Amino acid sequence: MAKLKESMELGELYKELRMARGLRQKDITNSNLSTAQLSKFENGQSMLSADKLLIAISGIHMSFAEFGHVLNHYEESEFFKLGNKIAELHSKQDIEGLKYLLEEYKDYETFDVYNRLNLLVIKNSIYSLDNSYIVNEDDKEFLATYLYGIEAWTEYELYLFCNTMELLSNEDLIFLSKTFIERDKLYQSIPTHQNVAKMTFLNLISAMIERDQCFYGTYFIEKLEARLTYQDTLVFLTLKFLKLLMEFRQSKGEHIDDVTKYISMIDMVGLTVLAEIFRAQLNKFIE
Repeated sequence: MAKLKESMELGELYKELRMARGLRQKDITNSNLSTAQLSKFENGQSMLSADKLLIAISGIHMSFAEFGHVLNHYEESEFFKLGNKIAELHSKQDIEGLKYLLEEYKDYETFDVYNRLNLLVIKNSIYSLDNSYIVNEDDKEFLATYLYGIEAWTEYELYLFCNTMELLSNEDLIFLSKTFIERDKLYQSIPTHQNVAKMTFLNLISAMIERDQCFYGTYFIEKLEARLTYQDTLVFLTLKFLKLLMEFRQSKGEHIDDVTKYISMIDMVGLTVLAEIFRAQLNKFIE
């Protein structure tokens, strides 16, 4: 009964989207998806196999991600809602709020693997605000083993890696960074994946500068630059700052004027939040 209800809801939604675009069933169907199959699906009489569902969605000129977003009532997935909560609490430096979130989400995921990984993102956020917070070595090893074991990194692995870097040793971080470059290639043509990958590079370069691993920082800068297009304005601006920050770090403070002038320029053009983020990063090396 539950499967029938699910089939009806999915089929009805698809029908609404098709009709809203002024498309008839015969405009969608082809040799791999018959009109009868599509009609039964829309009427809730049967489900479509995965390959046929993809054909049907493509036929109304939607991506699978867009269709899923509509199916989820135009809301973010629970995973990304959690990510936003973590980011908000971290920006407020609310350590107690993060600890409460850690308790709240302890048994959220059905699968223990993902439950443990998601909790590590929260633990990383707490640790970044309070270095006395202890994350056990078993968790760190579990994280590194999981990431290395995935042959093709999706947005989930990128998000996980990007938000747990502080838990990794220099050796593991450098090793997994090279792994990331090789293993996200299959999904690079997907714009959202590419955007997340670029942000991962920025976090990675920043981590290399903080750890005084500027040789590897330069290596990852070159890898990121090879992926950039004229549309990546924010990434370009951030990368320029990181290059100046690296020069400042390597010169033992001699190029601080170059960094502060750049931050002031970013502030002057109205990118106040970005300028504040840059100042906070610079202050880590001054204080």
